[in-house]
Amino acid sequence: MKRLIIFLIPVFFLNAQNLEITAKNFYHKDGEKKAIFSGDVVAKEGGSFIKANKITVFLDENSEAKEYIATGNVFFEIKDEKKDIKGKCDKIRYVPVEDKYYLSGNVVLEDILNKRKVYGDNIILDNKTGSSYAKGNNKPVKFIFKVKSKK
Repeated sequence: MKRLIIFLIPVFFLNAQNLEITAKNFYHKDGEKKAIFSGDVVAKEGGSFIKANKITVFLDENSEAKEYIATGNVFFEIKDEKKDIKGKCDKIRYVPVEDKYYLSGNVVLEDILNKRKVYGDNIILDNKTGSSYAKGNNKPVKFIFKVKSKK
């Protein structure tokens, strides 16, 4: 039977709600400023989630989460009253103070509300400014969106 560990941290992940992480494994050592979750990891906060093979939570001096890094088969949905973005990538780095997501490696984003898709090697989503940046390393960035028909 799978063994799940639930870890609740009061953080400002998106909307100052609790972050709930479930995983097969959990590791933390006193004095270290990080917690490591591995094996079918799911991090949920509000309507948003990240699923990955591994999520490392880095803590500040007050034991509050200052950064998250998700790696391995990363799937996610970033959802609030203004946006609904789904996607996948090799790695996500989220910095709560900046409210920015740094996505890297085979990134595929789908903006559900605006019916757009973006593909790239590196994409930054800035929730504070509502802006995004995409970069292609080996392949160009691809952006797909609907165009009004000429009828």
